[in-house]
Amino acid sequence: MVPAIWILVYATVALLLSHVVCMVVLNGFQRLVVSQVPVPQQPDHTREKWFFINGIAGSRFWVQQNVDQLSYTFGRKITGIHNRTAGVIFDLIECIIQRCFSYATADIREAYPLVRDALLDPNCDKVVLILHSQGGIEGGLVIDWLLDALPQNRLHNLEVYTFASAANHFNNPHEMQETKPNGHDYSNDSPRSVRSVGYIEHYANTADIVSRLGVLHYVNIPNRYLGRLFIRAGSGHLLNQHYLDAMFTLGPGRKVLESNQFMDMEVETSSEKLPKHECEETLIPISELEGCEEESNVQVLRLKDFSRLWKYRNGQSPSD
Repeated sequence: MVPAIWILVYATVALLLSHVVCMVVLNGFQRLVVSQVPVPQQPDHTREKWFFINGIAGSRFWVQQNVDQLSYTFGRKITGIHNRTAGVIFDLIECIIQRCFSYATADIREAYPLVRDALLDPNCDKVVLILHSQGGIEGGLVIDWLLDALPQNRLHNLEVYTFASAANHFNNPHEMQETKPNGHDYSNDSPRSVRSVGYIEHYANTADIVSRLGVLHYVNIPNRYLGRLFIRAGSGHLLNQHYLDAMFTLGPGRKVLESNQFMDMEVETSSEKLPKHECEETLIPISELEGCEEESNVQVLRLKDFSRLWKYRNGQSPSD
């Protein structure tokens, strides 16, 4: 009933108005969002840099809440690289373009030099990249660029932790494959020594639709989604409410409690009468290694025993 020219005029005005509202009201004009909460800085934290990339529909106010809770959780200053929103519909379209065509949008092009420069900084020994939802897509593409551009000794200083990752791949190729004279392949004995990126861990809720379309689906394809996966039987997609509150529960004084239902889950591992030289590759305590050649040992451990990110809670640091 309306001439086509007026439909085009309406669409143009609506899109421009939406863009102005998103930029002025929701996003602001600064790409970086720094945590504002007071956390005690340990001396060894001065040689670390922590970055966070948010998911879809993340306004500047929400991203600030994310980096503040991450700062409380891990006792460090967190720098958020704001993945700006254009509304849910346009954010989903951007996700499809990024994920299906590996196209580097402005968010990725601006995040890459920040992570790269931190890795090349001689005064920085560790770079930690935390990703949520669409941030998993963007972080995965940043890693692809880093693998092409940086030397291996600098990539070893990178650690990546994702929550509800929407990415369809996560690369972390072997630096080398070494075979000893006795014929045993030692390439898996020390993941940090043979994988390019130092550590990668993924956290996902079973009933989170984004996780099911991302990490939980593609992790089953061999050599496509590298990194250890931690799965929680639960729903929800929001970082603070459905992931951090459940996996890194804060208590009085905004400190992470030493116990919560997720991290206290029991994990069963079995040696299955492996040859002695293969026992070192299974998730069993060192004290059990000597006997695993003679009998099948089953050891019940807690999920927190395998989570490297858990060891960063309250400003602590894991052993390298």
